[in-house]
Amino acid sequence: MPSFPTYPRACAVADVPNTSLPAIPTYTCKRAAGKIDVDGRLDEEAWSRAQWSEPFGRINNGNPDGRDTRVAMLWDDTYLYGAYRVEDFDIRGTMSRHHEHVYICDDDVELFVEGPGGYYEVGVNPINTVYELKWTWLEQLITAGDSVGLDKILRLRDSLYYAPRGGENYGRIGDMHWELPGILHAVQIDGTLNNPDSRDVGWTVEFALPWEGLAEIGLPAPSDGLEFRVQGYRALHDREAPRVADELDAQYPGATPFTGYTWSTMGNGNVHNPERWTSVTLSKEIV
Repeated sequence: MPSFPTYPRACAVADVPNTSLPAIPTYTCKRAAGKIDVDGRLDEEAWSRAQWSEPFGRINNGNPDGRDTRVAMLWDDTYLYGAYRVEDFDIRGTMSRHHEHVYICDDDVELFVEGPGGYYEVGVNPINTVYELKWTWLEQLITAGDSVGLDKILRLRDSLYYAPRGGENYGRIGDMHWELPGILHAVQIDGTLNNPDSRDVGWTVEFALPWEGLAEIGLPAPSDGLEFRVQGYRALHDREAPRVADELDAQYPGATPFTGYTWSTMGNGNVHNPERWTSVTLSKEIV
């Protein structure tokens, strides 16, 4: 898969600031009482007792005018768990290679987890194809004088560069080939895949992100009271809208316009501003 010079997000929402934003959500992530089988079914009692988010709203203004999408989280000593319930009347999945940016052609759901050293991004489509990136802020490496770390990240074979925004200096680089060691993920669909003549119900997703791997973005071992930021995202495609030719057309002829919906409203079309992500706190309370 080729590198792109900048992050390929052709979201239909313009990157125009919105100053009237809902408050940033806070979320208490409770501890799972027992084993979570990551099969996408969400049939463990823990998921029924977990705190589920409000429906995702449009990324720029928070309006919940798309298909209902909700996320919940749990944790134990080994994993940070994320689950999605996704309403989808026309379930389609076409992108099947790991690390392909599945949102370009398919609806997907994504989870972003921030640590002191950067953040992790993972997305999955209805056929359980995932892409992953580990993002690193160049300013941190430069300020710390970490020439070894800077040299390593600038020599990545395939990477994405995200230009500086707001008060950020130097921008950030995403490692397109980084994979979270030991990640588990699964999807279950309620409907008929790739059949626009049938009316589907939706799909459910489970992620299990190992804490040991999340240490790569600076997160410590899990404990009661640990705070960090998380964002949930959904790409919702408009398959009836006319396609707009761009540089991705040759590689992805099936791409259609999409709109982003998020757990925490961003105020524009850019999901990559962690200061607007949901504030998550781990709790030792067991569900």
